[in-house]
Amino acid sequence: DLGILVGTLLEVLREDAKILADAQALAEKIANLPLVIAAKAEEGRIFGAITAADLAEALAAKGIEIDRKTIAVENIKTLGEYEAVAKIHRDVKATIKFTVTAEE
Repeated sequence: DLGILVGTLLEVLREDAKILADAQALAEKIANLPLVIAAKAEEGRIFGAITAADLAEALAAKGIEIDRKTIAVENIKTLGEYEAVAKIHRDVKATIKFTVTAEE
């Protein structure tokens, strides 16, 4: 029946729109979230590097669960302020702003 098909299609479109809106809201929340990652460091250089897993863990500590595989981060080996990108939906990317500080 065409009526049922159209109704089902509209329902799917509404669900897609809600998922997209939720992803956009999450991206905005992430963009405005101050993240600080403490790393072992000496003279401004950190031991090892900051990874997507570190960022996913820092976000999780703030109540935001994101798969580390969706996060693209450059090779960070010094203290400072950085940005990474998380693809949270096929049409939505979130900018993660974070600061790397020396562990006390």
